[in-house]
Amino acid sequence: MICNLSDQVMHYGMLFGFSLLDIFLRCRFFKKMLGAKYRNTCLWYYLGCLFYGQLNARFTLAGTSWGNLIYLCGCAFVLNMLLFHGNAVKTGFFTLWMYCAPEIAYGILFPLFGGLAVINGQTGCSDAALRIIELAACLTLYLMMELLQRNLHVLKQDFQDQDAIYLMCIIIFICTAVDVMMNLFGGIGDFTPDNVLQIAIPCSLTALGGEILSIYCVIMLEHRVVERLAKQQYQMLERHLETSREQYCQLMKIRHDMKNHGLCLAQLLADGKAEEAGRYLEQLNLPAEPGEALIQTGSVFADALLNPKCLHARKLGIHLSVQITVPCEEQIAPADLCCVLSNAFDNAVEACVREIEAGRPAGWIRASSLMQQHYWVFEISNSVSAPVAWKDGIPLSSKRTALYGVGLQNIRTVAERYGGVLDLKSKEDFTLSLMLPLTSKKNPPAS
Repeated sequence: MICNLSDQVMHYGMLFGFSLLDIFLRCRFFKKMLGAKYRNTCLWYYLGCLFYGQLNARFTLAGTSWGNLIYLCGCAFVLNMLLFHGNAVKTGFFTLWMYCAPEIAYGILFPLFGGLAVINGQTGCSDAALRIIELAACLTLYLMMELLQRNLHVLKQDFQDQDAIYLMCIIIFICTAVDVMMNLFGGIGDFTPDNVLQIAIPCSLTALGGEILSIYCVIMLEHRVVERLAKQQYQMLERHLETSREQYCQLMKIRHDMKNHGLCLAQLLADGKAEEAGRYLEQLNLPAEPGEALIQTGSVFADALLNPKCLHARKLGIHLSVQITVPCEEQIAPADLCCVLSNAFDNAVEACVREIEAGRPAGWIRASSLMQQHYWVFEISNSVSAPVAWKDGIPLSSKRTALYGVGLQNIRTVAERYGGVLDLKSKEDFTLSLMLPLTSKKNPPAS
């Protein structure tokens, strides 16, 4: 009696421990892929899962396998929408994928174990075999979650709703095909040891093919997103090279003019006409050339980045007001600093160009920053004439491509790396505010 009681306690303890681990891994996955809204998310996630799980167990809200899958996906979707960021389509994709992946893995193993059971003279899988299959299906899910978190992190922010719908259709198709195979194999009692593997192996291969197809589709989607990002970076490089070429041409013109002025002055002085040379210098009154530095931030990296962008903006007729001081290299990595400034100015210029293309005035851009004790506060605003569209808490890019807010996502990544705060506001204008804590120690290099 005591032995049975201890066995039961151990059994339920193992089940409770496994359920906690399962909840923790699922919550960790959603936090990384979507971002948590609240503190103690794991606790709320566990309580939510416990609530709708107990409702199903007590009132039998879903009795069939498909009904149970639909019930779990629906409840988990609502819970994930409450606890994590992301729109309904993206949240729905990750939720459906999380519950369908183990079902497909179950469809790979169950026919094989069932076929071996028939060969050994049994009528079906034993309870121990079913627990092994369920455990293997869960391990498959955890392995695939790690795959998404580590190698497919681009999908956190940069894939379209159309892509998510496309993947959901594929997952539903695969899950339906596996369910048909499982129903076909449900008559395992009619099979004999001679023919059972002829049915079991094709069923398992069908489910295995579906699992591979789902992984392949996600990987190919990640490649597409990376290609889009690379194309955007290439376009930015082209614009930078064009600005550099214009600056070089301006420098050559200045050099040519200075050479002519120098020859004229030298000849006047050689002829003893010092008074005329003086008047010539007064009349010359060289103006500041467009190639001259407009911005001086205290960082050669920031100056080299911002001056071409400000020159380009002024040529477009955009009114600029820039007063920026930046931290030293010991406080923020140059790559991270340039990432923030480049994306912030590019987004502001893009907004003003949109006004020009619509036939409205070019507008204005104001940028300022200050060092405040151990913080660097940077703010940039630009004029807008129409309400800004938002998607997942990010202003929608005017390009209307899959790359919604890529620049702002890059800035957000830098803010998270340094433990800073990024704030976006849009009323009569659009304002980006960034506060980064600074230390005297050198920060890790940007990834």
